[in-house]
Amino acid sequence: MVTLWSEIPMDILRSVFERLSFVDFHHAKIVCSNWYSCSKQTLPRKNTSPWLILFPEEDGNCALYNPEEARVYKTKRDLSRFRFLANSGNWFLVLDSKSNLYIIDLFSEKKIDLPPLESFKGNKYNLKRVGDKKIKEVRLEIGYTSFVILKAKYLRGLLWVDEKKEEYVVVWYFSDKYKIDYSAFCKNGEDHYHEIPTCFGISDMVLTSCGDSLYILNTSDYIEKLDLSGQEGFKDVSKNEAIFLRFRLPGPSRDFKFTYDAKCSNSIAVTSSGEVLLVMNIFSESTRRRIFFLYKDPNLGPSESIYNKLVEVDSLGDEALLLDLGITVPADRDLGIEANSIYFTRHDRVRYQKLSCPDICVFNLETKTLKRFPGLSNLKLKDARWFLMS
Repeated sequence: MVTLWSEIPMDILRSVFERLSFVDFHHAKIVCSNWYSCSKQTLPRKNTSPWLILFPEEDGNCALYNPEEARVYKTKRDLSRFRFLANSGNWFLVLDSKSNLYIIDLFSEKKIDLPPLESFKGNKYNLKRVGDKKIKEVRLEIGYTSFVILKAKYLRGLLWVDEKKEEYVVVWYFSDKYKIDYSAFCKNGEDHYHEIPTCFGISDMVLTSCGDSLYILNTSDYIEKLDLSGQEGFKDVSKNEAIFLRFRLPGPSRDFKFTYDAKCSNSIAVTSSGEVLLVMNIFSESTRRRIFFLYKDPNLGPSESIYNKLVEVDSLGDEALLLDLGITVPADRDLGIEANSIYFTRHDRVRYQKLSCPDICVFNLETKTLKRFPGLSNLKLKDARWFLMS
């Protein structure tokens, strides 16, 4: 007697589902309606270790990499028409070939349509679509003509999603080679984007793990904090809260030797307790050596000096920093999240510059050692991102 896959008894099927890896679990649940129903009644095997989403140069599609298994999974869905801008758990902010924004679930067919870019509402200008790849600035002042054209390839983004509450926050920004910055955000239920005015160019931006605050590192060494929790727009709380407004870095320790081709870049991160960190990343092309330094403001607020002098942070304690997200997460050796470590892929996600090749690694702050992944060395990648499955 032949048993159809859809007729496997529920208790046996549930036992199988409980033993599947995260990816196999999500593949199996779409086999048929009965299997999908069973998946809803089954708790998948716990897996919260960081994974990588990979973007090969030759293939327009993406793949997934599990560092614990040293295994690459190819996605069955055709996602080649999307450019991935940001992620929050399984949810990714993507831009299609016609410059439309969506939020998609990587492991299902779920998709959230977002307002068009031209729904942006600014104080001095609006945006108008020019074909599929360009956006034009339209000034609101009478008699003022703007010649600014924004190209979709310069669009960057941030994303926060709470799947249980069905809430999200999307932040996007254009940063082109002329250092002209346009930034905006929207939340679930809104049909347009709110302008985020910036006095200086944007070097980095971070959405907190609760999605209620946005930190902006400007090119003039100034950090802003915007409260996004209100019903309409945002509130600048930079001067009301204990974050460093302008800063001066003390520089690496004396025992660190720069090579002739060493390049330095700065970014920001926010710990789970809400502490703001500045991350210095130094890389030598000739030696392939990469090292990170973390800094914070010891005064926990503005000082009498024009600049706040920062001090080095030696340890993240029992946390790990996912630099692609700009946030820390609790470490767990059993689940593969290394404590006191920085998970890194590339440094040029925000500010426009010549794109670097991904350098996928985990840096241990205590030992100052770098771990790379030999299983990825043969892959020619144009991009990669660390992410935590939800």
